[in-house]
Amino acid sequence: MKRRSVVFEGYDGSGKSSLIDAVRASLVGNDIRVVGRKTEPELLGISSVLEREDLRPLPNVEVLLRIALEIERQCVIDRSLRNHDMVFCDRGMISLLSWFDYLHVAREQYEPLLQGLMDYHCNSLTVVCEADFDTCWTRVNDRSIKSWKERQGFELNRRYFAMYENSVRCYAATGADLVFIDTAQSSLAESADHIKRVLDSRGL
Repeated sequence: MKRRSVVFEGYDGSGKSSLIDAVRASLVGNDIRVVGRKTEPELLGISSVLEREDLRPLPNVEVLLRIALEIERQCVIDRSLRNHDMVFCDRGMISLLSWFDYLHVAREQYEPLLQGLMDYHCNSLTVVCEADFDTCWTRVNDRSIKSWKERQGFELNRRYFAMYENSVRCYAATGADLVFIDTAQSSLAESADHIKRVLDSRGL
């Protein structure tokens, strides 16, 4: 059976958060809970370590912290699914897997943990917001508050973007249920309407 959860993915500035808000607002009569990674009380401690500027954890420690964050988030999602019609997840496996490339950490020794997380999300729908890097970077620069990764600058983020795109392709190859939305060319209303039709077709 399909989980009543939808994972929204996309590189920084791809329009992911705006699309989450638009789809949520369009589903009138549905009680939808949005579960992020930086604002949930259970996740604040780990998130604060990952976002700090000084005393960055070693790369292998950082990927473990990011895995721990996702495992902890499962509890938040499960609890939310008991009390809400649907859960929207702000980022998921694609973003997590991308960090192994960003940090140049081999995945082999972490595969059992990663497989457990992938199994958890195997029946969820993943919406991938697609936008070219220049569009994403322009949107990021318009923000008053930027993440640690966004503050690393244009050139590094351009390399990260290519790595993220590769993670999307690899995740799609696993047979996961992915839907791609062109958030650079389509209007927000068009994108939200597309997602509504997909949810209807999936019985969600």
